[in-house]
Amino acid sequence: MTTAASWVDLAALAVALVSLVVTISIFLLGKRLSFKQQRERVHELEAKAWDVLGPIRQEGLNSSVIVMNVSRYERGYNGTNRVTWRGSSYSGVEIIEIGHGGIDVIDTVQASFLDDGGAITLKKTRRPGPNVVISGHIPWAWIDDITVDGDDFHNKSILFVQHRGSGRSPYDYLTVREATPVPYGPNDRDYFRPISNLETFRPKVAEAWWQFFQSWRLDRKMHRAERSFNQH
Repeated sequence: MTTAASWVDLAALAVALVSLVVTISIFLLGKRLSFKQQRERVHELEAKAWDVLGPIRQEGLNSSVIVMNVSRYERGYNGTNRVTWRGSSYSGVEIIEIGHGGIDVIDTVQASFLDDGGAITLKKTRRPGPNVVISGHIPWAWIDDITVDGDDFHNKSILFVQHRGSGRSPYDYLTVREATPVPYGPNDRDYFRPISNLETFRPKVAEAWWQFFQSWRLDRKMHRAERSFNQH
C-alpha cells in the first residue's frame, strides 16, 4: 500500500512539473514580442529619450539623469539607495548619446596611464596619463520606460532599466572615452571621443560580482553602524 501510494505521489509530482513547464513556456512565448512590436517599442523609447537629450543639447540644460533599477523600484522604492541582492536602487549618470542599439551615459571618471609606446592604458604603469571617462551602454531591450519629469524623489529624468549585466550592472558593455569633450555637429554639442586603442569591453564576470559583493557588504556595515548610532 505504501509503495503504491508513493508511486501515485511520484506520478502526480511529475504531472505537476510538466504542467508548470508548459505554463512557463506559454507565458514566455506570450511575452515574446514580434520584430515589428520590438521596433515599435524601441521607437517609443527613442522618442522619450530625445525628449530628455534634445533640450540638453539645444538649451544647454544639465545632462544628469537617474538610471533606476526596475526590480528595486517596483518593490516599493522609498528614495533610499541601499544595496540588496537585486542591486542598488539607482545611480546618477550623464546622458551623452542615443544610438541604434541603445543609450550611452557617462558612468565614472578615472585616471589612466601611458604604456611604453605612449598610448593610453587602464593598466597601472609608472607613467600617469590623462583622466578618462567610462561610458556605459544601456540596450533598448533592458529599458522598461523613460520619464522626463522625474518622480517624487528625483527632480531629474529617469531611465527605468533592468540591471541584467554581471554584478547587477545596467550596462551590456563599456567604452573608454576622452574626458575633455570636443564640439561636434551643427550645434557644437559635446562629443566624448572613444580612445582608439582601447576597444569597448565587458568587465570580467567574476570581478564584477566580486565588486558587487563588496558593495553589498559595505552597505550592510554602514547600515548596522547607522542603526547602532541611532539607538544611543
